[in-house]
Amino acid sequence: YNNLSITNLVSSIGVVGTDVTGVGTGRNLLAGCEYGGDKGIFGYGDTSPAKQNLTNLVSNTGVVSTDVTGVGTARNALAACSYGGDKGIFAYGTVP
Repeated sequence: YNNLSITNLVSSIGVVGTDVTGVGTGRNLLAGCEYGGDKGIFGYGDTSPAKQNLTNLVSNTGVVSTDVTGVGTARNALAACSYGGDKGIFAYGTVP
């Protein structure tokens, strides 16, 4: 398998846009959630063979930022959710 770094914006009526390539490090088994009411974050994952501690912020216009490294414990197969209306949390996962 090849890990991809592709994103697709989805409109407010559910239309999926074309591929946008080259956004961050391609990886699998990562998690993501909403925060701040109108932003998102993707984090962690696996690039096979290495677990990652990368995050990518998503702006309120759908722009995905470059990788931020060294955030928390490198892991994959984790979960994330929003809470409190404006915050998010990553939890659990598998370590190397």
